[in-house]
Amino acid sequence: MASINNIDVSKSIDYAKKNQLFDKLNNIYSTLPKGECSGCGSCCMESVGINLIEFLNIFNYLQDKEELRKKSLEKILDYYFMEFMEKKPCPFKDNDNRCEIYEVRPLNCRLFGHWKKDDYNKNLKGVIDKNIQYKNIMKGKYGFEIADDVVNYKIKYCDSFKPEERYLSKGERLNFADNVMVLDSKLFSKGIIDIEFRDRGIVEYFVDSLLNQNMSYNIKVRISKDRNISKRTVSRVKRLLVK
Repeated sequence: MASINNIDVSKSIDYAKKNQLFDKLNNIYSTLPKGECSGCGSCCMESVGINLIEFLNIFNYLQDKEELRKKSLEKILDYYFMEFMEKKPCPFKDNDNRCEIYEVRPLNCRLFGHWKKDDYNKNLKGVIDKNIQYKNIMKGKYGFEIADDVVNYKIKYCDSFKPEERYLSKGERLNFADNVMVLDSKLFSKGIIDIEFRDRGIVEYFVDSLLNQNMSYNIKVRISKDRNISKRTVSRVKRLLVK
């Protein structure tokens, strides 16, 4: 059974629609400041962190887009299972550097470029430090090394992005995040969806909706230890899950 039950997902989407949670999410998005983006796609290189309501919004968006849904799920599975071995772009980034879910892209994507440079670089250093710590943990526990180009990959500060007015402070950015979290709390408080409350990226949310978390992680570790079976195993998983 998947860690995020798809019946619960459907019930949560129905609840969100009936209680205008998606409308409220879009209202939050609409209050974000504007800016000029070059569209280079350099920032679209990770499984960006998202909230539950944002996952449901994207899941719902894909439901009547069968071709895009299947293509996205295949790229999501590739990203997840190969994550320790090679750096891949966001599964929703197309070959022309465009976002295929641009209408429902999550808050973190919308906020990118609005950071002050010092704040961004300080946060980036923390990310790299945590990656190095995680690499050492995986080496000690499972006996394999996460690829250096994965551990040390940096999404550099975007100097080409120009905010319409000014850059946002940390407090202002967190205020937007808090407002989205309030929408999550409405779902959790009603007990509509039974999932572990933890930080997830966009890839992890979708993988958890396809597989049990422990099972998917064990497969990921196994193929990271034996790269000879990686492509064959991932292809088999995609055939079983992407329908």
